Amino acid sequence: MALGRVKCFYSQQGYGFIEQSDGRPVYFHYTAWTEGGIPDRSIEGVDVDYDLLETSRGPEATNIRPLGRSGP
Repeated sequence: MALGRVKCFYSQQGYGFIEQSDGRPVYFHYTAWTEGGIPDRSIEGVDVDYDLLETSRGPEATNIRPLGRSGP
């Protein structure tokens, strides 16, 4: 399990990026989001935990579980 924050989500394209705790981005597809059906841009800034999968294209987040928002 890894922790991060949704940095951006492109709802029309169905993918986004999570900023990992070390600052590096990790790709995710909307089908990896485990709650509430298809996410929209309102998930930006949400803290999440997720499983990290190494693929031939680089790291990808799967089984993304929202934890809530932090900060202002």
